[in-house]
Amino acid sequence: MPAPTVTYGFIGLGQMGHGMAKNLRQKVPETSALWVFDINKEIMQRFVEEHGQAGNVKTASSPREVAEVADIVLTSVPQARHVVEVFLNPNTGLLSVDPAKKRKILFLELSTIDAQVSSEIAEKVAAAGHGAFVDAPCSGGAMGAESGTLSFMIGSPNELYPRVLDICKLLGKESGIFHCGDLGSGLKTKLLNNYLSSLTALATAETINIGIKGGLDAHLLNKVLNASSGMNFNSITNNPVPSLTPGNAASKGYIGGFSLELCLSVLELGYKAAQDLGAKTVLGTPMLDAFRDAAKNPDFQGKDSKIIYKWLGGIDP
Repeated sequence: MPAPTVTYGFIGLGQMGHGMAKNLRQKVPETSALWVFDINKEIMQRFVEEHGQAGNVKTASSPREVAEVADIVLTSVPQARHVVEVFLNPNTGLLSVDPAKKRKILFLELSTIDAQVSSEIAEKVAAAGHGAFVDAPCSGGAMGAESGTLSFMIGSPNELYPRVLDICKLLGKESGIFHCGDLGSGLKTKLLNNYLSSLTALATAETINIGIKGGLDAHLLNKVLNASSGMNFNSITNNPVPSLTPGNAASKGYIGGFSLELCLSVLELGYKAAQDLGAKTVLGTPMLDAFRDAAKNPDFQGKDSKIIYKWLGGIDP
């Protein structure tokens, strides 16, 4: 049970962060304050209006202000450069706190970034005596974030994991929370998950596109896949073909979700890891080529990565 007087901070109220911060506010005691920060002030204000009725959601002017008051800080931002800015900006970053206001904070970094960048930030947190840092990337998309059913891959020392687990249980399902090992192991695991997920998304899109062009009913074909060996997360939960999984981004004009550009950046990290390790790949290169080419199309830019189905020439069922 969360302690009633703990102060939480949440930085980044985007596609993933909004749902996680919402669930955090709903599941911790009302006596626990939640401080939020996002570079978009309108998003912050809207979050307060939607979820701060008891006055227990406060907005910060910078990450630094969050670090001055919070016991636990969660960060969810798009890319490594944003994580670096949030933590290391000398004027506004989490680690720029005046020494007189320095607190021992538990930082949960939820973004999917290069493990090396994450480790470098963790070293700076420890060296400055700001507390403890763990990587806790999550999977499940914006829908999972809103419903509180995310999976988490944790990289942390053994002694910290029970505390991290209690926090992640507020945002996801306990059966989907994994202690992957020491610092960095959560991110390494998450990159591989995204690598495989993107492969199955592309394969699902290809398969159903072939079926439609061959005169098959897409909905029936998908039902067969989901009752057979072709079943996968994307065919069941987050299908790249519109209307096959109502409620996801593909069924809403590919608005929201995990953007094509962010997906590509994560795939490139996963592919680079394979190359650095000398691990042979067969599918990685054509997958990257497909997503890179799709990202060049102005009509696809900013859209959910499942728009790879449209890159294939897929039509709505």
